[in-house]
Amino acid sequence: MGMGKQRMMLIQSVALMLNAGLPLIDTLRTQLMEAKGKVMRTLVQDMMTAVENGVPFWRAMDDQCLFSPYEIALVRIGEEGGNLARNMEYLAEQQEKDRALKAKVKMAMIYPTIVLTLVFVLIMVLGLFVLPNLVQVLFSLNVPLPFTTRMVIAFSNAFEKHGAVFVPLLLMGLISFFIGAKYTRFRVVSQWIVFHIPGVGSLAREASIAQCGVIMGGLLRAGVPLVEALKSLVEVTHIISFKKFYAALLEHVNNGDSFSKSFQAIPGSTHILPISVQQLVVTGERSGALSEVLLKVADMYDKKASESAERLPTILEPVLLLFIGGIVATIAFAIIVPIYSVVGNIGR
Repeated sequence: MGMGKQRMMLIQSVALMLNAGLPLIDTLRTQLMEAKGKVMRTLVQDMMTAVENGVPFWRAMDDQCLFSPYEIALVRIGEEGGNLARNMEYLAEQQEKDRALKAKVKMAMIYPTIVLTLVFVLIMVLGLFVLPNLVQVLFSLNVPLPFTTRMVIAFSNAFEKHGAVFVPLLLMGLISFFIGAKYTRFRVVSQWIVFHIPGVGSLAREASIAQCGVIMGGLLRAGVPLVEALKSLVEVTHIISFKKFYAALLEHVNNGDSFSKSFQAIPGSTHILPISVQQLVVTGERSGALSEVLLKVADMYDKKASESAERLPTILEPVLLLFIGGIVATIAFAIIVPIYSVVGNIGR
């Protein structure tokens, strides 16, 4: 955990030095001197020692349990084919594209995150300081209270009595939710929710298809056999629905089926890969240019994902405004209706 950025910097630095003509051992020795942190220094030292003892570089990387199967496969094919520097450079380029896309997604999510955080703080302040005083005023009016007002009063009383326990439990629940959504089987539910949020779902789907094109296209272009490339794709993919689809596709390809037949045999395949993408893959398979087609699909969906990330705040803004407006309207209605009832009685 927390080594993703250092791993990316290591790959980029190694690619740069190898393309400059520096031998692999000297490259690793330089990385050892520049490594920051005890964990990274140990990792580079272990790889350098293994390479000095005659172990292939890809095997030394695999032994560290830090690099993905996709990265290992590219390095192995490059090392065995004498194109290690080129493959490392290509891997560094793809990582930079992936990092840029993730950065755009994070930037797009900053606005809704800030708004939801402020709404949470506002509700806490209302429940702890404002509503308890208003409840006393509403009770003193001695008029029949509407259902909305009674709900607000019940919320205020519960918050006043159990707020000291409720708030920490809520924060712990949110933290547990995010941890479970990333590291446990609960991520099936969390991913389903994400893929059904307006704007966010289309962005996640486009980014997943772009990742598929990058991984498969890159591996096939480097000379990795189709079955092995699909295995790497299954291992690298974290979206459960896509992972199951790729596993089923791998099984069909292992049995000798073409992509066309495999897509037709897998239920709901069009929900994962659009028909247009499937047709492009089938065409690329028939023409013998599958790697080029997949890389073009990756570029196309990378652009779509970037555009979706830029539009995301515009899509989410009305939803957030409606949500905040609903909370404010509910509280205002609960407070104003009893007061108007008293004013009406005085007028009569």
